[in-house]
Amino acid sequence: MDLGHFKQLCNQHGHFTRLVACSLPIEYAPYQEVHASEYESLGSSDAIQAPDWEVFYGKDREDVILRALSEIYAKLNHLEQMMSEQQIAYLPLESQSTLEVLGHGILGTTKAGFEPSQTYYMRFKLPHMPYKRIPLIARAFDLHLLHITRMHPRDVKDFDGFIAKRELESLKKAD
Repeated sequence: MDLGHFKQLCNQHGHFTRLVACSLPIEYAPYQEVHASEYESLGSSDAIQAPDWEVFYGKDREDVILRALSEIYAKLNHLEQMMSEQQIAYLPLESQSTLEVLGHGILGTTKAGFEPSQTYYMRFKLPHMPYKRIPLIARAFDLHLLHITRMHPRDVKDFDGFIAKRELESLKKAD
């Protein structure tokens, strides 16, 4: 299926959003109450955000020191996230597929056959965040498309940012 076909299916079901192509592995299973605790725990495990050292940069010698400290902090934070990811015992999910299309609040794949009106618990990683799995709950509205019904606010921000980045990349390729 191409983006145009996915777009047509979305519009038929009342989901009007721009879609971008992608290739992201995803794990999923029909939603059960046992998934709620993992969803909440993954949402509460906020990674420590690096302070915005840019505010403190000036023309003095201290700006070099602050920049170096912020880069060290970012690397330590990255290592901490990697170690944390390896220690989490995730619930086993029965199915895997590859997301081929994303839209704001929309997921799509041709490789999986979802049951329309079924709710699914899903996890995936964005390429720029390899040590963080994004949990979400989505409802299928087609055999190949789902609408996200629950996602943590910071994950929505990362998800929408990834889509915007992909949209910009596709516009640059079109030029």
